[in-house]
Amino acid sequence: MKNPGNSKAASAFKPVRSVRLYESIIEQIAALVHDGHLSVGDRFPTERDLQKTWGVSRPVLREAFRALEMQGIVESRPGGGRYLRAARIPHPDEFRELRLTPDRATLLHILQAREAIEVMAAGLAATNASRAQLAAIGRPLRMLETMTPTAYARNDVNRDFHSAIARASGNPVLEQGVLDLLHRFHEAGFRDLPKQRDWTGLQSDHQPVYDAIAAGDPKAAENAMKAHFKSVRERLGA
Repeated sequence: MKNPGNSKAASAFKPVRSVRLYESIIEQIAALVHDGHLSVGDRFPTERDLQKTWGVSRPVLREAFRALEMQGIVESRPGGGRYLRAARIPHPDEFRELRLTPDRATLLHILQAREAIEVMAAGLAATNASRAQLAAIGRPLRMLETMTPTAYARNDVNRDFHSAIARASGNPVLEQGVLDLLHRFHEAGFRDLPKQRDWTGLQSDHQPVYDAIAAGDPKAAENAMKAHFKSVRERLGA
């Protein structure tokens, strides 16, 4: 960014409002490049600043950047921020064409990898979660109590729940692995596969996971997460 701190550049970032929020972020980045506010080699503002400016959650923001990173458009440097590496930003439709084939085999492979590390994440979260992190894990469950079908369609409370557990694990490498797999799971079209009532039914499996983590019981948290993934596999007919 030529000067991310100046008011002109800052005003180019607009709050995002869309059903596919991560695609809106990609479109805004493309507009920033087109209008000369962002050039190859420029460093993006921090996640915190972008969350505030764009009005999106961290998982949504990371989903957009992960899609760009997978195409070599953005480079993420551990501890060094994100940098633009290509001037051409594909339209979101092109990203959708690159999605993994939404078949059961693909989904189950990703699910198997997720279970292997998310069971561990749940156990670690039961040991390491702070009060603020516990609140973040429970927030998606509370949202479901009053969420309308329209609001549900515009959010992914399942991903928010699992992401919060990964962050509460206290292991940043494990957290990144969970976030990467959640992104792949989403891109493989899991939400498009089951019927809507089946998808919302998955949420009932989350409460025991939260309860065990809140109780500080690692073994119970691991078992609850295993039970959750077993339920998911059954719903997929595996």
